[in-house]
Amino acid sequence: MKQEHKPIVNSDLIGDFFTIELKGFSGAKQKPEPCRIHYLSMGSGEPLLLVHAIGQSIYTWRDLMPILSESYCVVAIDLPGFGYSDRPFSLNYSMDEMADVLVQCLDALGVKKTHMLGVTTGALYAMYATAKYPDRFMKVVALTPGGITDHMPKKIRRLEGPLGFLYRELFNRKDYEKYLPLFYYDGTVATSAVIEQYYKTSDDFASRQALMYAIRNFDEDYAFEQIKKTEHPFFIIWGDEDKLQPMDRLFEIRRMLPDSIYHSIRNTGHWMHEEKAAQIAEAVDRYIRYEGEPV
Repeated sequence: MKQEHKPIVNSDLIGDFFTIELKGFSGAKQKPEPCRIHYLSMGSGEPLLLVHAIGQSIYTWRDLMPILSESYCVVAIDLPGFGYSDRPFSLNYSMDEMADVLVQCLDALGVKKTHMLGVTTGALYAMYATAKYPDRFMKVVALTPGGITDHMPKKIRRLEGPLGFLYRELFNRKDYEKYLPLFYYDGTVATSAVIEQYYKTSDDFASRQALMYAIRNFDEDYAFEQIKKTEHPFFIIWGDEDKLQPMDRLFEIRRMLPDSIYHSIRNTGHWMHEEKAAQIAEAVDRYIRYEGEPV
């Protein structure tokens, strides 16, 4: 894993698309809604599904995915509502719906069972999906699993509240310039090019609507209650300089999930995989390949 790789720049011209059918609002008399999903596949070997966080896209894996593809058939998807996937009308972005989406994506791709790697909110989607559909997943790696915290910018936290629709309309490029550096230990990672990549798929009403509902209906407490019931272990990695999900949260999760394996990466923030792609790739590869071996 020492080759030089060209980072991925997400667009509707890379990868491919498939369509899944969403069940629609619970109890509503409506036909399933088709939802086109954008995805990118690289490499060969055992399958490894990448699940980005709320507000992200395939772009977040720009450095990590090419490294992992040396050893695995890596598939990254733009979750519904984000990137270049559809913004479905009938999706509430509940934990159960997002778990169902992940399994529907596997079905559409013809993948019966896969390893999985998720980041922050996407990591908790991945863990919850594993608890709900244990037969579909093998080794699961979670980078800083969790949702909105008191350490996050007030403007983001307010999207959870009853007036979230007002703050939904206030997000603009200046907010991305202001807040994106907080997601890294080294804020200079958030260059103008990175900010542009994140902003360009969020600058419309439907995207801001998806962001608001995904944050509002992300139920961390419910997810962990269900995850605690599963016997499936996880590999949980934390950035030791995470400003938005401090290390204290890691210790809380460790008490809830004592049978999982834990690891921290020095000098990294919330999106550690964008700062230390090679280190994350090595840790993921060792966990998948060697049963019970420390990283």
